[in-house]
Amino acid sequence: MDLKRISPYGIILCMKPADTQYQIQEELLLAKQSRKEGNEGRARVCARRAAGAAVQLFLSQEDNRKQTDNAFQSLHTFRGREHLPDRVHLAVCRLTQRVNQDYQLPAEVDLIEEAGIVINYLELDDPDN
Repeated sequence: MDLKRISPYGIILCMKPADTQYQIQEELLLAKQSRKEGNEGRARVCARRAAGAAVQLFLSQEDNRKQTDNAFQSLHTFRGREHLPDRVHLAVCRLTQRVNQDYQLPAEVDLIEEAGIVINYLELDDPDN
């Protein structure tokens, strides 16, 4: 039985933690594809979901608890942690930053890159992990 589902909106829903790595990679690919297609809003959403899924898995393993927060709430929770490296904290802050009235972020902010920084910090991109 396949426990992964893809919703009509392209959201990958994982039903068990072992599938989280797949979800992260697929969200990053979807983010990059959306950017190529000129859909920066969707690229931002996918990047946030990828980083949020990585943080959800980290928090659930660390606290030995069931994943209850959504990806964005998990990023907010993670942002408040002490002892995060400055660059990782900046990445999480950027991932949780709201867009302006024109639905834009500052030009120097690339949420796909920021998601990669968070994911790499959590070492979820290591296939041997």
